Amino acid sequence: DYAKIVMGTLGYKVFDPLVDVRSVVDQDRDGNGYSQGLLYMTRKSRKSRRTVEARCKQTAEGFVVLKGSSIETNDSESIPHRVKSARQNANIDDHGILQEDVLFQSPSYAASFVSGDSANGLTSWKTDDGKTLKDIEK
Repeated sequence: DYAKIVMGTLGYKVFDPLVDVRSVVDQDRDGNGYSQGLLYMTRKSRKSRRTVEARCKQTAEGFVVLKGSSIETNDSESIPHRVKSARQNANIDDHGILQEDVLFQSPSYAASFVSGDSANGLTSWKTDDGKTLKDIEK
């Protein structure tokens, strides 16, 4: 508890989860848990021919790709080095399902992480009703 207080006072949130689970639990388009502020990305992969579906939550720290998201397992040469490193270090199972929340500083890095290719996060991430992140930020 003391370490949590000291680290929090210094501005490091190392003991806090990336996303407060209570803020994510409501109801999504399929009747599963979700809340306002959740973004979705669905894309058919050219490499593996499978559809990847991911959820992302924008927080004060950045964009968090949520556990349980479907991730493309094949990397493209065009993804940034930081994204490639995050993909190698992330806990992704054999079926391409993300086993932990992963934080990114930009929506494009989060979208590239999911797709395994270059992606524009402002147009890739959409709300439940289909509005792009770019439309929301206008």
